[in-house]
This record gives sequence, C-alpha cells and structure tokens, in this order.
Amino acid sequence: MKKNKLYTFVSAAVVAASMGMTSCSDWLDLAPIDYYGAGNFWQTESQAIGNLHAQMSQLRNFNFQINITYGEIRGGAYTQQAGGSDGASLNSQYLRDQNLSQTNYGVSNFGGYWGLISAANLFIYNVENATYFDSEDTKNYCLGMVYGMRAYYYFLMYRAYGGVPLRLTPDVENGNYDQSTLYMGRAKASETLAQIKADIAKSLEYFGNQTSFNFNGDSKNAKYYWSKAATEMLAGEVYLWSAKVATGDQAIIPSDLATAKTYFQNVVNNYGLSLQNNFADVFSVNNEQNSEIIFAFDADETEVTNDIPSSYVYGIVTGYTIGAAYESNGNLWDNPLDVASAVQRYQFTNALWYQYDAEDTRRDATFIASWHDQAATQLRGTFVCKNLGSIRESTGYRCYNGDQPLYRLPLAYLSLAEIANMEGDGANVEKYVNLIRERAYGDNWDPSIYGYTAGSFVENEVAILHEKDKEFVQEGQRWYDVRRMSVSAACGELDHLVFHKEGHIAYGLEITENMKELSPNKWEESTPPEIVVEPILSEDLAYRVLWPLSTSDLSNDPLLEQTPGYEMSEE
Repeated sequence: MKKNKLYTFVSAAVVAASMGMTSCSDWLDLAPIDYYGAGNFWQTESQAIGNLHAQMSQLRNFNFQINITYGEIRGGAYTQQAGGSDGASLNSQYLRDQNLSQTNYGVSNFGGYWGLISAANLFIYNVENATYFDSEDTKNYCLGMVYGMRAYYYFLMYRAYGGVPLRLTPDVENGNYDQSTLYMGRAKASETLAQIKADIAKSLEYFGNQTSFNFNGDSKNAKYYWSKAATEMLAGEVYLWSAKVATGDQAIIPSDLATAKTYFQNVVNNYGLSLQNNFADVFSVNNEQNSEIIFAFDADETEVTNDIPSSYVYGIVTGYTIGAAYESNGNLWDNPLDVASAVQRYQFTNALWYQYDAEDTRRDATFIASWHDQAATQLRGTFVCKNLGSIRESTGYRCYNGDQPLYRLPLAYLSLAEIANMEGDGANVEKYVNLIRERAYGDNWDPSIYGYTAGSFVENEVAILHEKDKEFVQEGQRWYDVRRMSVSAACGELDHLVFHKEGHIAYGLEITENMKELSPNKWEESTPPEIVVEPILSEDLAYRVLWPLSTSDLSNDPLLEQTPGYEMSEE
C-alpha cells in the first residue's frame, strides 16, 4: 500500500472515532458507544455531524507540525546553537540550518495529511447529495466546513511542496482496490493552487450568509470547529500568497491582492471580532475562545493538552538553570514557572527578546529571560511562558491546557497592513500596525514614542514582519512571512526576505556583547558565537524554500518526482 494513497482503514478509523461524540465538555475524545460499518453509516444527520467531530480531533493531532515544523522552525527566529541555555540538546538542527536533502527531508509523505483528506473526500461524497438532514442550512454549513478544511490541507502542502498529488475522490472507499491505478503523481503547482481556490469558493458558497461561530448549536465549543470566518482567513492567506509568491509553473497574480484584501476586511467587519484589552488574556485558560480567536485547537486538563509548550521550558531536575541562572529581578532561578516534567528542545535566539521594548507587554507575557549575572546584563537565554496553561491543583505544577490558536484577529490586521504596503498606502500601514501596538503597550502606549510612521516599501515590510515576530511566537507564521514578504513591491523570484538580511531576526538591532548566544556555562568559560545579520537562505540554495520528498516517498510511488532542485542535492 502506497503512502500517498487514501485507504479504507483510514476512513473507517475516522468513522469509528466519530460515534458518540456529542458531549459539549469533552466532545473530542469520547470513545464510541456503538459500532458502525460502511454499510450502515452515512444514514443520519447525527452520524454526519459525529464524523465532523472526529475530523476536528484528527486535525488537532497536527498542531505541532502545522505551527512549529512547517510554520516556524525554519524562519530564522531560533538559536543556531546545538544546545540550549538549560543544557539540553536542541531538536531540528538541520531544519534551523536549512540543510535539507532527500535524506534530511524533515517531514515525510507530504506531511501525512492524506488521512484528513480521505475523511474530507468521504464526507463530501456521502453528504453532498444526502436527504436525511433536518435542515438544509445545517447540511450546507457542514459542507462549508469540510471544503474549507480540505482547502486548508492542500494549502499547507502547496506552500511546503508546490505541486502535490490531488486526491479528490474516495477511490478505495468506493471499491477500487487495483493498486496499479492508485499511484498518483504530483499535479502542477498551478493545478494545486486552482484546486485550493475552487475548494474555498465551494466552502463560501455552502456557508452562504452565515456569520456565526455556533455550529450545530454548540456555542461552548464554537471556535474549535471550522467556520466561514476561518475559510475567509484562509482565502485571504491564499490570495495574498499568490499575489506575491511564484511557485513552479504558477506565476504571481497581482490582481489577487485586491481579492485578499476583501477577504481580510470581511473577517474584520463581519464576525463580531475584537482585540482583547490585554495580550496575556488572549491565552488564558479562563478566557478561551475569546473575542479575537477565529479558530483554535482545544486543550483541556482532563482531555488532550497542548503539545507545544513543554518543549520550550526548562527541566527542574535535569536542567542547568535552577540554582545557576538569575531571573530579571536578581533572584536565583527557582522554578518561577512551576513546571514539573519538561526538557527544553527548542529555544529562540536572544535577538528576538531584544526586539521588544521593555514597555511592550508582549515581551514578558511571551518570554521569561535567564541571566548569567545578578544584575541582569548578560542574557543567558529565554524560555517561553506564553500560553503555558494553568497550575493543576492536585500537583501544584503546570498543565499545558491552553488552547492553541490557528487564526486570530491580529493576523487579519497585519495582513491588511502588508496589503496596504503593496498598494503604496502608508496611512493604512500605520493604521493596522498601530492597532496591534496600542494593545501591546497597554497603559504604556504613547503614539509619539511607540507609534509607527510609514517609510519606504522595505522599511514598512520589515516593520510589519517584526510586529508579527513579537505577536505570533509559536503560532506558525515566520517561515511563511519571510518567504512571502519582499524587499520590492515587484516581488521578484529572489526579492523575498528569506534571501535578504532584512529578513534576519536581528535586523535593525544594535548588536551588543550581551546579545550573544550563550552556553549554560559562565560567561568567562564559554565562547559565545556572534549574531551575524545575514540572509536566512542564500540565493544559490533558493530551491530549498520548498521541502524535499524522502527516498521512501519516491520508492513507494513510481509516479512521484522529487521537488525540483533536490535531485542533485548533497546527501
């Protein structure tokens, strides 16, 4: 059985998992109370809606891959050190170094989204002509969700690989067991993008005039389901991407910029969204699904916790921080975050911490700094304290039960700032950047000091990038940002920030001794590397903006071809 094929056992698992999932409090992980086979499923509205619960649960399993592996780790915001400031070895060194090849492939099987796509295809096939729904509006809402999610999966793959196999029908589920006919090569990049846009259009057609976050009357879990707002956010991302980034045979489409603008404006205006007053409140477990969240992965102490935070904090037993480093207040480090079992496997570069002003509330709501000296002058490293969940009463330690947002309102604002920059509209660049800054600075806000004043195209582009750097830590943006954002409105093939020093995380900073990446040893005993402001990826390695296929991927399907450029890459 070939890896990029969609088999019945995948869909059967999804169908089985969907049964019984009707509880508002823990709908994602309830076990099935009945058994349904292919012959007696897809007979009722409750079965179809149960299947949607299962699909959302399946998608949540890709949290780390979507936000960190694909969206962030290659974006240049992580330290290049092999070891972190807590003494543990750090993961994904070759991804941080952009050292990809057929053997250093990072993620196999196009990310493994075929099970999700299989479930979406099966749902569309069985529901589109179904007559058992009590309400046509409910049926249409369900189909709007699934078409939107399938577009999302293919957009994840498009940005990573360009053209990918387009599996749009449940072939095996419909009785085709001829393995030789199930091989599928990669579609052209243009064909893949066209399919994504077609699915978005179909999703919006089915959603119609819907503007709620209240799928099937479940207001408590509303923003854990895909919605029309999520599809419009996705549409904005897709059309902004195609307006600025050429891929394979797919040229840039300048007119898509206006389409992207419309979608982001719809998100801002049509769904009752608003910024929270305090940045930290966005991620509070007591404030989940708040006014700026559009779509999020649910995490809960009694169910499935967020799989990101524990890899970014220190170890209380095995680490080198407790009793050796200092907090910003001069106290010796003594587990200030109340973590229990964790190992730091990912660490951001010190330069990111220095990009924040001290008055920017996002800094201390996102990072806790450790220092080599009691006076807090020599930065040792940072740990992420953003979205750490809550203290479990039974143990007194952290539970990583904070929801993981995929889409929230500030992304629409800063995307509109980026579009305004492409349009030469400095006033709206200022407007949208300062909307984010005003919330970030809170009581410290003084527009004469912290407000942004528009400059040249590249100055605006870098300002928007750095605003996103500070706003979206661990939210899967920076790699896509440096690939899409540009030093020129022409967005030529090598104009994107990933190939220019302006895309470096430390660009614009005055580099000092205290900013260096340090080992857990004392300053005098270490040889900290310099922070050098240079392009994330050299122009001669431009093909590496896309990801390679593995040797196994290629051997499993004879119709697959390697991502262009990797055929002769070093192994």
